[in-house]
Amino acid sequence: MIVIAVLTVLAGIAIPTYNNYIRESQLSTARMNVEPLRLALEDYWLDNSTYATINGQSWTPGGTKTLETGPLGWRPDGDNDQYSYAVTAGTNTFTITVTHIASSRSATCTKNTACTYAE
Repeated sequence: MIVIAVLTVLAGIAIPTYNNYIRESQLSTARMNVEPLRLALEDYWLDNSTYATINGQSWTPGGTKTLETGPLGWRPDGDNDQYSYAVTAGTNTFTITVTHIASSRSATCTKNTACTYAE
């Protein structure tokens, strides 16, 4: 009976820790890909003085890849096709939304602002 109680306590500690580890590893991959995309957007703005013409571009595994085939020429690296990326842009601002396909966890990054993450 004591062994079962100890195992229950250990499982109660280990499972949430493991889930948090998985969540953080998924988000770190998203963060690694967002920074090169931000740089590509800033380079685009320097050449064109606007972000508006790239509004609505996205990259989805097995689907739309306008971020890669369009003027940015950007493609995610090392995410094993687990994320979709979308850009919403105006004249002087942009928002990047990265969504983990299997879990629907997402990150939203805007110009000059740290990314925010949603479950």
